[in-house]
Amino acid sequence: MSLSKDNIWKLLAPLVVMGVMLLIPVPDGMPPQAWHYFAVFVAMIVGMILEPIPATAISFIAVTICVIGSNYLLFDASELADPAFKASKQALKWGLAGFSSTTVWLVFGAFIFALGYEVTGLGRRIALFLVKFMGKRTLTLGYAIVIIDILLAPFTPSNTARTGGTVFPVIKNLPPLFKSFPNDPSARRIGGYLMWMMVISTSLSSSMFVTGAAPNVLGLEFVSKIAGVQISWLQWFLSFLPVGIILLIVAPWLSYVLYKPEVTHSAEVAAWAGGELKNMGRLSRKEWTLIGLVLLSLGLWVFGGKIINATAVGLLAVSLMLALHVVPWKDITRYNSAWNTLVNLATLVVMANGLTRSGFIDWFANTMSTHLEGFSPDATVIVLVLVLVLVLVLVLVLVLVLVLVLVLVLVFYFAHYLFASLSAHTATMLPVILAVGKGIPGVPMEQLCILLVLSIGIMGCLTPYATGPGVIIYGCGYVKSRDYWRLGAIFGVIYIAMLLLVGWPILAMWN
Repeated sequence: MSLSKDNIWKLLAPLVVMGVMLLIPVPDGMPPQAWHYFAVFVAMIVGMILEPIPATAISFIAVTICVIGSNYLLFDASELADPAFKASKQALKWGLAGFSSTTVWLVFGAFIFALGYEVTGLGRRIALFLVKFMGKRTLTLGYAIVIIDILLAPFTPSNTARTGGTVFPVIKNLPPLFKSFPNDPSARRIGGYLMWMMVISTSLSSSMFVTGAAPNVLGLEFVSKIAGVQISWLQWFLSFLPVGIILLIVAPWLSYVLYKPEVTHSAEVAAWAGGELKNMGRLSRKEWTLIGLVLLSLGLWVFGGKIINATAVGLLAVSLMLALHVVPWKDITRYNSAWNTLVNLATLVVMANGLTRSGFIDWFANTMSTHLEGFSPDATVIVLVLVLVLVLVLVLVLVLVLVLVLVLVLVFYFAHYLFASLSAHTATMLPVILAVGKGIPGVPMEQLCILLVLSIGIMGCLTPYATGPGVIIYGCGYVKSRDYWRLGAIFGVIYIAMLLLVGWPILAMWN
């Protein structure tokens, strides 16, 4: 296949960026291999953003380059001088380490669950069932769309597959029942509202569960490797639950107010969904089996954390699906999304770890600490205690820490306006934000880490290109560009405000 001019410059751009960075002198105090590695890392991010070839191929190539050039990219002079140190062996061990990551395999297991929903038809049945019983009014139909997405989210780590592949095919059939058509003035009759509700639903469900979106897992790996903070499946869920419940109640109603459809009652929708359910017939044995496995997995994830690892639960569920003939092995081998995500996450996890392995994160954190030590909470106490009472000093110190955390979270969140991929955004911005936070004395790293990773999903509502489902929904033609940007900005602010005003205080009480 011949390359277009557009693809040629996209291919060359990462190489040019890497070449320019390698020509720049190594910053003072930074290990040479850290700067060289950072040049490769930045080139990888540029490639993932431009995508001259698939993003997974970009990260795979980046790992290969680092393994082959490990003497210049990963290891320092003291390691290489040690006769017992086998650089090539250690580099290969490092390069393949991502494939042993428990969180990567947890996502893979959730993908196979998603395949089970698709193969058995259970996902479509759940969607039709809720539409049938909640679809008589447009407002309650909006709530149904959100609930459908949330029910599927724990076991569908691709929001594109979940919203775009399961929910969207059902919902897109509804507007024509009311003579509401895309790219037409009639789109506002009901189609625009229903499509926007899918944006609301996918952003909420993606943040509700660690397995709700693949970038969540990437975020967990970053906070683990860089900040040393471990976040469990249950801890993630409970941290977002208060915020999620409030937004689940408020967001559909507020969407109804801000983007009110002309059709407010929709008896035809319930009738259509009932007819589709009748055509599907009764629950099959495979569907009942899958329901049992879903309940078993949820039970073990919530209550069995001390007995069995969350990833082991996912692998157990996959094994039972195979043994009980819910999903045939040949379907798993053909499920490209699962294998693509497995390789993508495994390689990105390795590249993230390389920032620490090469010494870049330690240098960056120490540099930030040096430059910001004048703003250190401890230093502030020493100065203020000379002129203020101790209570006032402590209050000011607390405010300073809160402001620092607030700024870091907001910078990370609204930087997504610059990205067309949650994974690329997470891989680019999260290591930097974590390194800055780590380098500032007094910052509560566990709270900062949880707030950062919980914001990954909800930022997907900001723009039409913010995440995969958004591209699909915007592309169908029911929501005009100006409406999407307006609603995205409004709900983007509401989402992050709720996380900071409700979720953060609860986190602070727990910690």
